[in-house]
Amino acid sequence: MRRNRRGKRKIIIALIIAAALLALFIAGLQFAEKLGIKDVQFGDTGEWGDGKIETTEFGLNDKLYVTKDNLDTYLIIGTDSGGIDEGEMYSGELADFITLLLVDNTTKKFAFLQMDRNSMVEMAVPDETGNAEDLQKMQLCISHWYGRDADERNEYTAEAVTTLLGDLYIENIYSLEMTEIGAVNHAIGGVEVDIETDMTNIDPAFVKGAHVLLDDEQAEKFVRARMNVGKGTNAERMARQTQYMQKAYNLVMNQLRENPNYINDLYSELDGKIHTTGSGKDFSRLTNQLLEYEALGIMHFTGTTKMGDTLEEGLKKEDYHEEFYVDDESILACYKKIMNIKEQQ
Repeated sequence: MRRNRRGKRKIIIALIIAAALLALFIAGLQFAEKLGIKDVQFGDTGEWGDGKIETTEFGLNDKLYVTKDNLDTYLIIGTDSGGIDEGEMYSGELADFITLLLVDNTTKKFAFLQMDRNSMVEMAVPDETGNAEDLQKMQLCISHWYGRDADERNEYTAEAVTTLLGDLYIENIYSLEMTEIGAVNHAIGGVEVDIETDMTNIDPAFVKGAHVLLDDEQAEKFVRARMNVGKGTNAERMARQTQYMQKAYNLVMNQLRENPNYINDLYSELDGKIHTTGSGKDFSRLTNQLLEYEALGIMHFTGTTKMGDTLEEGLKKEDYHEEFYVDDESILACYKKIMNIKEQQ
């Protein structure tokens, strides 16, 4: 897969660089010894690092940006309930909800980056054997259509998110079907939301201005309804998802402050419903980050929405799909709030 090949190239380059740096370092120590210098100090411990030489590069707006911060990434994917049997490259699952928890261990800040499912991004389209045939610009949600199993589908979506965010590597990936939102809602004790638009055609309790403690069935309706609500846009649905996520986060944090093992307990209760790709089942590190670091909330990217036929040429205008073109400057603005980042000259 493309992610893996790029990772191998980076490892090879890193090894070459490391060997060169090691040779220079040893030469420097020998030179210092000749000068009679006993204690050799190295490694920046100020704003631009903690003694590590690792650098993360981002390509945005045809410019290169770098950070030496220590980053952790947790990608959360909510998929539709479509799909066919395991073993087929084209599963029919779309990523309806895509949010990245970006944690900076240097600045000790974290934020949730919620992405529009219709964000247009260039992605590798595989053939039936899993080999990438060509690159196509499509909606981000389609990235989860490809893959023969849950791990491959998660990897394809992570690769697309990596590309969208200027080559930010995704380490931990969690996916669940949006039909399981009710189980999540049940596990955290129910979420109370404000109904900002009349949604009584979806549920009689969803009266504009009402405050509703969602039961499990209502939770799924609240975060998934789109076509028959308001103008039927994904932006409207994302606003409801943001409200639900913020209030669910507050509930989880309140529990976490009382019980540091709460996230592990929650994950165990949802066992079998969340699919994890990567090493993300040990939540002790994440727990410490959430409790000790500064929370910057839920961030969104600005951009331009239009109706188009990029997904399928030749469609009638009434059948066009939403296409959201993300402004790279808004991605950079979010990065600057979280991490130390500068343009590479």
